[in-house]
Amino acid sequence: MTVGIDIGGTNTDGAIVAEEILTFKVPNELGIGEILRRISEKTDLKKEKLIVSTSLPLNLLISRFDEFPTLTLLFPGPGLNYESYGFVLSGAVNHRGDVVEDIDEKEIREILERNRGKYKNVAIASKFSIRNPLLELKAAKIVADYYGYEDMALSFHISELNYPLRINTTILNAKIKRIVCELTKLIKSFSNEFFYYKGDGGIIPYEIALDNPSELYNSSPASVAIGAYYLTKEREALVVDIGGTTTDFVQLENGRPKIVEKVDIAGMKTLIRCVESFSIPFGGDSVVENGKLKHKRLDKPIAFGGKYFTLTDALNCVGFEIGDYRASREKGREIFGNERDAESVVEDYVTMVAESVKATDCNKIIGTGYLARFLTPMIAKRAGVSYVVPEHSEAVNAIGVAVSKICLTLYARFDTERGVAVFNGDVEKFDGKFPEDEEFVELAKERVRSEAKRFGASEEDVEDVRVLYFNSFTVVRGGVKRGKIADVIVQIEPGISSEFLT
Repeated sequence: MTVGIDIGGTNTDGAIVAEEILTFKVPNELGIGEILRRISEKTDLKKEKLIVSTSLPLNLLISRFDEFPTLTLLFPGPGLNYESYGFVLSGAVNHRGDVVEDIDEKEIREILERNRGKYKNVAIASKFSIRNPLLELKAAKIVADYYGYEDMALSFHISELNYPLRINTTILNAKIKRIVCELTKLIKSFSNEFFYYKGDGGIIPYEIALDNPSELYNSSPASVAIGAYYLTKEREALVVDIGGTTTDFVQLENGRPKIVEKVDIAGMKTLIRCVESFSIPFGGDSVVENGKLKHKRLDKPIAFGGKYFTLTDALNCVGFEIGDYRASREKGREIFGNERDAESVVEDYVTMVAESVKATDCNKIIGTGYLARFLTPMIAKRAGVSYVVPEHSEAVNAIGVAVSKICLTLYARFDTERGVAVFNGDVEKFDGKFPEDEEFVELAKERVRSEAKRFGASEEDVEDVRVLYFNSFTVVRGGVKRGKIADVIVQIEPGISSEFLT
């Protein structure tokens, strides 16, 4: 049995997935604590596997970016000018992972003192910190006298070398870390151990998410895609997820959602890797003003006790029975001259979605979300495609969260001349002078498998490990081969856990 929760833009959905599926839905104003309480009435959350998906921290950040100013402390060493990214300080780690210049504590404290009250959080980034994080860790101890753990992000937790993009990603992490820490604290009051859902369709222990919270970006579209495939087994389709605030689209290819690399957020190119999706700013809670659907949400639909007439209410006016449909129809009679006006609102929405579907050149759509069973047939007919609306379509996202497997990423650096290996910033001794490239790759794969199994992954779930990056070269000094250096990035492929494969 596994419990999945997805915190969307309007509602929070939950699912208990075992031999049977039990789903839950609460409006976001009641908070995640309410859905955790309801689920805990059905099962002991402290004994069951709990996974939580939320795109909200980064979504909030994008809309309120300037409200979370970040103090960025950089240790790039000699070379390119990084002053446009933040404060460039003394201290350097070279490409071999050696500290060639120590930090200057006085210099760091002067910047912190001079900027008291100006910044909400701090990002710390040393150029080669993923090969040796010592400078970042030393700087963090100094910063801890001024900022708490919840307002500080270090770049070595991001397992790629690209320094400018790693700086940007660390800045994003610093801005959203407090939100994720507060959410984590709330969830831990219900469950001692739990996982977060990543934007690429895998799960990670919450401890990893706290160090690199940008991994959560786009987790809701990812969960919808995985859940849609799990419930329908459709390998080639476009998932159309009709939410309260937006309608999201995710393409399934061979049973997996498309992945996009180096996502741009708030004008900053990052190292975020996530499911590729697109949205239109209309959903079931979108208000109707002057007979037109507007891309804004002001409240719940009248059918669910809200104050404003919405797309959901318009559906009730054309014959559906959603929530308190009588209240919708009564309000509809007040604001519309006749039923055709309500039909026009629904038609406008269906046309917009159908045009988006046709632009993808797909042949089948999977309708998900609370309104999917009402709207998907109309959308499919207008777009000229076939469709399926799975059972539990209202909580496909939470089901996708529950059935997914652990997906860890590992950066490994091997330097056989010096006899060291670095795994996600942890430096260890390494024996061997001239391994073949395949041996480096296998060592990295076995390490990431071991880490995943430590967090409860099964043998079957860690079999499929993908190499995201590999580079190696021989170290030659005085015409003599001294050793080899290799960089490897591997990832356990995201997907459905073997526990739920039949």
